[in-house]
Amino acid sequence: MSETKQQEQELKEAVVSPFEEIKAMDANKALNILFQASTAAQKAGVLSVRDSVLLAAAIEHFSTND
Repeated sequence: MSETKQQEQELKEAVVSPFEEIKAMDANKALNILFQASTAAQKAGVLSVRDSVLLAAAIEHFSTND
């Protein structure tokens, strides 16, 4: 198998349906996803400063009160 075809095969194997991925969801994974989404939204400039502060505080609240 050529290197390109092998890389394509490895990529196909690495891709997991999000519907399968959520079956293993727990509180820590959910919190991490929310954190990643809030970071992306803030970088994109779609959150106000107030929204960013409130979201960060909410994430911190849940991550420190396990």
